[in-house]
Amino acid sequence: MVKLKNLKKNNTTIESDIIPEDSDNSGHIVVDLDQGITIDYSLPEGYEWCMNHVNHAKNKLIELAKEEHLSEQYLVMWY
Repeated sequence: MVKLKNLKKNNTTIESDIIPEDSDNSGHIVVDLDQGITIDYSLPEGYEWCMNHVNHAKNKLIELAKEEHLSEQYLVMWY
């Protein structure tokens, strides 16, 4: 599970704070919408190894970029 907060979107990128499950601290992710790739990311201390969170956040941000209006936060869950 990962929370996405403070989303910002423009014509070429979408970005968000990224908060992994069980963390009180956030990282950040920036996704290139033209190429569908993660341009930059950081995760909180102790979660640097967890690329699964980054990949799920990236996929959800690409999906959300198609929306006209973004909510303040999203919860991304998988199993």
